Amino acid sequence: MIIANAGSYTLAVDRPFPEGLRGTAADPATLRAVFARPVVLQLGEADTDPQHSSVPHQDWAVAQGGHRFARGWFFFDTMRGIAAGQGAAFNWRVATVPGVGHSNAGMAAHAASQLFGR
Repeated sequence: MIIANAGSYTLAVDRPFPEGLRGTAADPATLRAVFARPVVLQLGEADTDPQHSSVPHQDWAVAQGGHRFARGWFFFDTMRGIAAGQGAAFNWRVATVPGVGHSNAGMAAHAASQLFGR
């Protein structure tokens, strides 16, 4: 699975959705299963415009970082820390894409290489 260039992330914390998982069916066993899956968090290295029209500006989203690239790293580090705190396997990784900002087309070729080795 590849997650790419989100404007903000739902964290595995006890906060209301969409900031956190409070009120959802997620439980510790579900989180351990999710953390164990092979996930690639794909981030465009040039996706750093804090004023981009689709970057969320709610307080909780801004707390994740000033732009998508920073928010992606915040998400990864936070989730890795939660997994470690649970003693769970964590099979996620980050793949950064040089020179690409918030561009579906720019991310697609890299995603294909991640999925299909091309």
